[in-house]
Amino acid sequence: MISDIAPFKLAGNLYFVGTYKASSHLLVTSEGLVLMDTGYDYNAESIKEGIEALGFDLKDVKHILHSHGHYDHTDATAELVRLTGAKTYLGKEDVKYIKGFTPDVYYTDGDVIRIGETEILCLHTPGHTEGTYSFFFNVEEDGKIYRVGTFGGASANQLKKDYYRNHFAENRSYLLRGQFYNSIERLKSEHVDIFIGNHSWQNHTREKAEFLGKTDKNPFVDPTEWLPFLERCRESMDKITENECRTQFVIYAHRGACGHAPENTMMAFYNAVRMGVNGIETDVKKTKDGVLVLFHDSTLERLTGEEGSISDYTYEELCAFTVKQHGMEDKIPTLEDFIKAFGWRDLTFAIEVKQKGIGKEIADMILKYDIGAKTIVTGSLENLKDVRAHAPILRTGCLTKDVDDALLAELLELGIEGVYPMAKNLTPERVKQLHRMGFDVRGWATMGDPEVICNMYDIGTDGLTINHPEILFEHIQSKNAEA
Repeated sequence: MISDIAPFKLAGNLYFVGTYKASSHLLVTSEGLVLMDTGYDYNAESIKEGIEALGFDLKDVKHILHSHGHYDHTDATAELVRLTGAKTYLGKEDVKYIKGFTPDVYYTDGDVIRIGETEILCLHTPGHTEGTYSFFFNVEEDGKIYRVGTFGGASANQLKKDYYRNHFAENRSYLLRGQFYNSIERLKSEHVDIFIGNHSWQNHTREKAEFLGKTDKNPFVDPTEWLPFLERCRESMDKITENECRTQFVIYAHRGACGHAPENTMMAFYNAVRMGVNGIETDVKKTKDGVLVLFHDSTLERLTGEEGSISDYTYEELCAFTVKQHGMEDKIPTLEDFIKAFGWRDLTFAIEVKQKGIGKEIADMILKYDIGAKTIVTGSLENLKDVRAHAPILRTGCLTKDVDDALLAELLELGIEGVYPMAKNLTPERVKQLHRMGFDVRGWATMGDPEVICNMYDIGTDGLTINHPEILFEHIQSKNAEA
């Protein structure tokens, strides 16, 4: 299989042996050939042909470095290892993505791999995947030393929310977006004379190759290319976020659109669905006999007129009470009944842990019914800790009046992906900062001013918790009409 880009010498001891869809680069050293990324499984043959067309022996490939574990960069590796016996390298976090081989070496951040006269600096730059690494090394051409650099995972497309929904078990962490932004900032400090992409379109490989040898200047040598490319990567992530906040904005019916029906009841939840919401928020507590039920208050008095709290009664005893609001009344439902009734629907669920020590049981119920991909477990920082410890696969979000740097640092450390402050405390600048840190950002304005409520959509948050969803429906409809 001949490559759609003919192999060529790029600069010094650096060669291109890949294809348009999957770049592969070759370093020629006194201690053998070094291959960077292998591509799709069918690329093994084109890489073999390319190396031989350049006058080298495939069996001299001694090392295969991978920028990350996605199949379009690693699937040809198993066959090439079979043909060459080469040593393979990968970020340990990406082992789950590969097939057909076991890496011989796992990078650690800042590793310098020395092969012959070439030293390759390996920087951990996660975001595109958890184990993405970027490479930097020198080449010499015409007596000049040039610094070569590559961003190991420059695409933001796999950081879209839809990707998380479709690949929940493999790649669930919204915080990877924050890591992507951090990696870009880190890479800005690296000087690069020759930028090479791990996909050919990133650095216009094909177009530049056509000009090689036609002028005195090597078209790949361009110290001004690196920083603008990184800025485009950041802008691409910004645009994805901005678009999603418009097209996938989640209107969470607070306790089930409780401005219209008794809160946290089946009546309220069904009413919210009829209104057309795409999210439901609810609260969970535990009864005296260990049943998880949906109820907000610390006492029963406001909603049922009864004395005591949820934990003072068995579930059977609670069944004798009703929640009374808006001239209507309904029973206190269980979390399990709620999930059975609504878990199959195309909705996002915000399930709040309202009682200390029940996070594990809530997590188990979510996992039992396999609704983790569409659920965010919310609550105070303390109530989320046991959810994170027991079921780190679940997404979590911290409810707070406001945010400060200390809280954000703790959320990042714990892997809590959402930050949900009072709507009035969110500004466009704050929302952008939180998004670039990798957080899902949702306000809550359950009884708030309509102007504050509508502002949550306008400033680019991911959603809003609201008692009266119709306020946002009307605002969003008017905004779409203007567009």
